[in-house]
Amino acid sequence: MARRRLNSLEKAELIALVKDMMELSADNKLFVRSALADAEDIEVEKYKKKISRALSYNMRGTKYWDLKEAGRIIRYLEKATDDPMIRADVYVHTVVQGHRITDELGDIDQDYYHTMEDFYEDAAKWVLAAQKQGHDITLLKESLREVMLKAQGIGWGYCDELSSLWSEYFGDNDAEE
Repeated sequence: MARRRLNSLEKAELIALVKDMMELSADNKLFVRSALADAEDIEVEKYKKKISRALSYNMRGTKYWDLKEAGRIIRYLEKATDDPMIRADVYVHTVVQGHRITDELGDIDQDYYHTMEDFYEDAAKWVLAAQKQGHDITLLKESLREVMLKAQGIGWGYCDELSSLWSEYFGDNDAEE
């Protein structure tokens, strides 16, 4: 029913609907602006800021982080652009921010690490996709390597999985210092 109604809207009605959606929330506005923008005009820093907020905490260890929220923000970005460099940049940022929590606060839980492993693998895939398009991935790759090295000694199989993912996507030659 909704699809049929949407298909019947005139151009002016569609524009009004999109405008109304943008006014409902900052997330909607960011998504619509990104979806309609050229790749170089997507506000990547706003996505990163939202992810940083979703993966925040305080030094007493009070849990503020929300991995589901970080995932939701990434899904918005993926719907807005298929540019591999933008996706790689945001995924690597997510991995770095997520690892910072365990690096500074210590052991979290198994579900947390499984989600972080998934983010790491997606980041690696997008970094390689960006490289195939001719982008310089040096900094992104180094950030992933650093997270993998800092994960050494962390439980729940996290360090082993990140090392395995590093080897799978980037080779064994840089897996250890």
